[in-house]
Amino acid sequence: MVTERQKRILNFIVKEYSKKGEPIGSKDLCAKHFKDLSPATLRRELFELTNWGYLNQPHTSAGRVPTDKAYKWFVNETMANKEKITSSSNQWVEKINQDRNIDDDFFSISAQVIANFCGGLGLSYSPGEHSVFKHGWKNLIEQLLPDTAEDEISRIFEEIESIDVRMEEIFEEASKTEGSIFIGRECPVLKSESTSVIFKVTPLKKDKLFMLIGPKNMLYERNLAILEAVANILDN
Repeated sequence: MVTERQKRILNFIVKEYSKKGEPIGSKDLCAKHFKDLSPATLRRELFELTNWGYLNQPHTSAGRVPTDKAYKWFVNETMANKEKITSSSNQWVEKINQDRNIDDDFFSISAQVIANFCGGLGLSYSPGEHSVFKHGWKNLIEQLLPDTAEDEISRIFEEIESIDVRMEEIFEEASKTEGSIFIGRECPVLKSESTSVIFKVTPLKKDKLFMLIGPKNMLYERNLAILEAVANILDN
């Protein structure tokens, strides 16, 4: 069972790796962020988290990076804190409304809003209008390179381009929950080792679906709040 101290370490490594995209070294952790722990204690905690499958060490001399198991743990912790997400989402509603023309058809630009604020590729779908909007192809390429092979990126893009015919089915599944985050191959849409996907349906009307497709080291807390904000604007 993960201890509270290990949760602190894991939480920090996931967030830091999302920002920098580089392995997190124990020396840095100890000197800058966990001064209350001795180097030996920190190394032992990292060793245990690695053994349990939460962290991976690409090279013997390198730092640690989160695994899918770590991301799943982090996502579960994030989604359990509904109060924090709601508070952050309300702030994003204000920011998005300040940045847009209030007379615009917001749904038609919602995929662009998601892509601009989150990075990655934003997608919006309305089953009533049979319309799909996608924006942020360049964002996604830049985020996946250089860690993802070009043929894998091509496969991901082909799946996204052909997703329109599956949107009704995807919408029906997504409507069963308030929001979902899928990491790596567990995602029913892409099944890519390189990506994560966030789904959000308008919570009251349940008439529109929003998606963000990005790298696994995306900023989950922030992006989930942004998608919730977009959904709430169109729910009113």
